Amino acid sequence: MRLPVLPHPHLIILRTVATVVISCIIGQAGWAAAFIGGSEQYYPYHRVGALVAVVVSILGAVVYLVLRRSAGLVNVILAVALAVGVVAQYALGSAGAASAHIFWGVLLVMTSWTYRHAMPTDVATA
Repeated sequence: MRLPVLPHPHLIILRTVATVVISCIIGQAGWAAAFIGGSEQYYPYHRVGALVAVVVSILGAVVYLVLRRSAGLVNVILAVALAVGVVAQYALGSAGAASAHIFWGVLLVMTSWTYRHAMPTDVATA
């Protein structure tokens, strides 16, 4: 019996980074839903989660930039755009623009999965 062949290490790293970033964003939506629903004790978790989401998304974009040959141009652009979107989301929340913050947050959650695609097959990985 043969062991399964693992994907290229770059793909494993890129998929892991994308999964962690997406998980942080979805977690933020969960904390927001909890305190918007009337459980005010979750607000501090949402505030701390916001900083975590900003740091993780920026680090994720850096990883995609470093592994840009393996990730492909479109995925790099999407990772950087998502990081910019998360920073904008943080700024809206910090400014107290609740309606725009909630709208932008829903938009981020719904579109954050877009760069979690397969690694291009026509790109050399060196």
